Amino acid sequence: MERLDYTKESMQKVLVRGILCEFNDMRIDRSTVPEGKYMYEVADDDSNGEPARIRPGILVNFFGTIICDQKLEPDEGDIIWLQDDEWEWK
Repeated sequence: MERLDYTKESMQKVLVRGILCEFNDMRIDRSTVPEGKYMYEVADDDSNGEPARIRPGILVNFFGTIICDQKLEPDEGDIIWLQDDEWEWK
């Protein structure tokens, strides 16, 4: 599976738990993300195609990739479970 170069992709702004992040609906090559930024992958749920969870890597129900200037704190292990008001398109 080909991953894309972060420096060459268009990114959309999204607020995740109040933290401004960049979103792309493709998989980004981690080696192209500048040092000091945090990369996560997002999964949707099975029913409505909305973002449901965030992890360092997603295999099932991949929704996209987010790049943040701040680290997102996980809820359990390395998973962030999103509530309805924790994802806002900008």
